[in-house]
Amino acid sequence: MSQPGWYPDPAGSGSLRWWNGTHWTENLNPEPPGGSRRRAPASRRTDYQAAPVQEAGWDAGQETVRLIDATVGGLLLHADEQVVAYGGSSMAWVHVEWVAYWAASVPGGYGRPAIQWIFQAGRHPFLGGPKVEVVIEDSAITLHGRPGARLDGAPGNGPASGVAEKVWRGLVALCQVLAERRLVSELAGRVLAGESIDVAHGLTVHPGGVRAERVSLSWRAISGAVLEGGRVWIQQSGSTTPVLYVPQQNPNAVLIPALLAALQAA
Repeated sequence: MSQPGWYPDPAGSGSLRWWNGTHWTENLNPEPPGGSRRRAPASRRTDYQAAPVQEAGWDAGQETVRLIDATVGGLLLHADEQVVAYGGSSMAWVHVEWVAYWAASVPGGYGRPAIQWIFQAGRHPFLGGPKVEVVIEDSAITLHGRPGARLDGAPGNGPASGVAEKVWRGLVALCQVLAERRLVSELAGRVLAGESIDVAHGLTVHPGGVRAERVSLSWRAISGAVLEGGRVWIQQSGSTTPVLYVPQQNPNAVLIPALLAALQAA
């Protein structure tokens, strides 16, 4: 494993740990509650999942975007056609250079798992640039303009489950319309101009096809890419078995299906 990126923590924290290309760092994503770095029991490990949002995104012709105003984990979340802001971090969509979003199943109360809906957008994807990161749970979210929408998750209070997912999907929809179209167009243009680009910490897309650490495929050998099981799988023509993957939570991994489709259609 030589490519820098987020990978399942070998220490068993249940988070992703940053591999800088030579060794594991102290950076975890998401950070465990209380910043604990100790090994967690297997039953408490995080199960990262793909969330089926790509098919309903901008490729489907969605043009309508909605304003988002909420309080998430005690911090204000705002997103509109110009900017996404959370707590003390904000970024204009036109400045976004990478995006990532996924769902994570984490230990919940009463032995039932809870879902965290994670959204990230930032600049300088491989250099630790500024970013906006939002982790949304039904247990701590207030929708502004909706009295009584506070979801504290306490037994018997009847929390409106699913609101966190709806807010997250709203962020994703904004991102797909206001950032992903541009990013895919820019990346495809660079490749068509003869450049090789790194996508999602581990995949190089170049004029002749794609390559990873041990796999290289020409455009003719690629049938497409799909999001499934928390990974972006690249499929080989004539085979039902994917030949390589990158974790969905890596920067711009969610762009790979659209990017490959754009380049193959060019």
